[in-house]
Amino acid sequence: MFAWPTEFYMLLMACAVFRGSEVIFSKRGLESGGNWLQNTFQTLVVRTVLAWSLLFVLSEGEMIIREISTIAIGAFVFSGIVAAGIGSLLFYNGVDRMGASVCTAITNTRPLFVVVLAVVFLGENITVPGMIGVILVVIGVILITRSKGGNISGWKKSDVMFPLIAALLFAIGNVVRKFGFVVEPISAIQALAINEIAALVTVGIYGIWVGRGHELYKGNVKSYQNFLLSGIFVFCALFLLFQALIIGPVSIADPLLGTAPLFTALIAVVLLGKVERITKALIIGTLLIIIGIALLTISW
Repeated sequence: MFAWPTEFYMLLMACAVFRGSEVIFSKRGLESGGNWLQNTFQTLVVRTVLAWSLLFVLSEGEMIIREISTIAIGAFVFSGIVAAGIGSLLFYNGVDRMGASVCTAITNTRPLFVVVLAVVFLGENITVPGMIGVILVVIGVILITRSKGGNISGWKKSDVMFPLIAALLFAIGNVVRKFGFVVEPISAIQALAINEIAALVTVGIYGIWVGRGHELYKGNVKSYQNFLLSGIFVFCALFLLFQALIIGPVSIADPLLGTAPLFTALIAVVLLGKVERITKALIIGTLLIIIGIALLTISW
């Protein structure tokens, strides 16, 4: 029935649940007095500590990173800087400006950028179902920008650039990660540890560079608690994603990960009802993006 092991699909669906949930805690932390830079850095601290602690335990105290080739390490350092680092900065900035439900839905367009890059730079052709998928994604994004969903206080249409650029960087990151797993056998926790430390250093340097280093660690108890939970959930999501990428292709993984915004919207109704508005147009736009991405990637 399935082209890949059942474990592959189960890992990705669990990843989607964790990914769709973590942004809720980030938004609660932001509403508790935190800011997007603090959100990004502190969740990365949690993720990095968890990744390296688990790696240390599994390697029985030996730093097995030394056994990995320079090319593989370079791939995950690159994905950490570009996707987990810069991409996360843009994503959480978008969550702060627009709301968790809207930002997550728009970020879900990431596979679209992979296809566009392949067509423009590699001369690959797009199929009819793929073209229909592109149209559905565009319509979905337009609906969301006009939906009046997300932050009850409202947001500017130009804010959509934050999750869109983040989506591009996340897409590049996933492709490079898959390359890292293909070029040489490497465990998910090894890859994740490299990815996270590269991202943490990137965000830390950015904060200091723009003169906002003090914001990396500031906050109150509620924001710390929510960012801690967000970091744990992101770590679980990434660990599951990395395990899945070892088994199967990005082209199948991305559509399944694309269900994350549905979980975000459902949980937002319960936990973010006072700060976010979930409208019919937002739900329809989210569904169109999910269907469009599925058509686009499966037919590719």
